[in-house]
Amino acid sequence: MSKRSHSSDGVRFEPSDVPPLLPLWLAGGLGGCVIIVVICITLFYPLADKQEYRGALQQLPPAPRLEVAPADHLARYDAAKRRELQRSPVPIDEAMRATAQQGWGPPK
Repeated sequence: MSKRSHSSDGVRFEPSDVPPLLPLWLAGGLGGCVIIVVICITLFYPLADKQEYRGALQQLPPAPRLEVAPADHLARYDAAKRRELQRSPVPIDEAMRATAQQGWGPPK
């Protein structure tokens, strides 16, 4: 069993219990740290508590800022690239055969 001590008023407690004032000291320490941090922020970063007086942050880019129809834009892009490949001086199939014969890398 564990050791028990008896006080004069008959209250029994474990000697390894938390001291009765420890939670109060911890709460006071935490509150003190919060107050010190707030004071330091106010002293070292004076604009941190005056955000409403700073004005506009940056000018917005011109409209439209987002694509309205991204699927249509992608389809137009793919069609343009397909046309570019079809207009190349060397047909794609011939270029693929030549690359397979000589191997990957600079032309020989």
